[in-house]
Amino acid sequence: MSVFIDKNGIDLENDGVTPDKQVPEAARRGTVAVDGYTLGFIDMEPESTAVGTALLIPGYSSSAETFACIMAPLARRGYRVVTFSQRGQALSDGPDTPDGYSLPRLGQDVHDVCEQLGLSAKVHLLGHSFGGIVAAEAAVINPTRFASITMWNSGPSFMGGALPQQAQVLKEHGTNGFFLADRAVKGIPVDAPLTEIEQYYYDRLFATQEAQLVAGMDILMNQTDRIDELADLGLPALVSHGAQDDAWPHAMQQDMADRLSADYWVIARAGHSAHMDRSYLSAQLLANFWDENN
Repeated sequence: MSVFIDKNGIDLENDGVTPDKQVPEAARRGTVAVDGYTLGFIDMEPESTAVGTALLIPGYSSSAETFACIMAPLARRGYRVVTFSQRGQALSDGPDTPDGYSLPRLGQDVHDVCEQLGLSAKVHLLGHSFGGIVAAEAAVINPTRFASITMWNSGPSFMGGALPQQAQVLKEHGTNGFFLADRAVKGIPVDAPLTEIEQYYYDRLFATQEAQLVAGMDILMNQTDRIDELADLGLPALVSHGAQDDAWPHAMQQDMADRLSADYWVIARAGHSAHMDRSYLSAQLLANFWDENN
């Protein structure tokens, strides 16, 4: 599939182009062995003079393909862009029990992926949503590898909302119950046929280890605030979210930015996945921040 220059990922989806088909032709897919498991990655080399490397961590029930829409514009700005599916996510495998998904283990996976792919010091680290929690853990484990950290539509502690109810549904009824409950919340009839885009997300969800979903939900509900520890590391930091982000409260994210002495950007006309809603703009904002901290 050819690269869709500068189109928003959500607009491509509206045209029927699923995220897997948004991956640029120049990008390389592969797998690495980490802690006895195979993790899928996507890696794109710079399209201009190389200026740096970025590692992007996807969120809860997501995969490496979520970042396909921003890889080409970042590569044109001179960045090697690498993303990977965390253990147990679609494109990767992982343990079949929740205890194999502890936060320290997920944080260590980030470093192991870097080692396997030859990403040495001064990598710009970005975590989206749940991936931000993992990114913070990885930075605390060993900050010397990273040039900066970006908390992308993520937060410092329990976000509130319906997570406890969702966790209960997941534990009692498994992935299928979790899927059906989400459809009900959105007002979609249980027997409604899936669109092509919905089928992609259905397949991605059911390609995710149920143990990963359970463990990730537990981490989200019992999230330990690591922001003061992260601030003590002295890494340049960016906190950014969409103006319509409906996950962590905006005030909580802004407070996190203040505590990190971080740049703080709110992206207009974007929701929780700002990189999908405003892809080209998100890529330019990220590249500008990384350029200042190379």
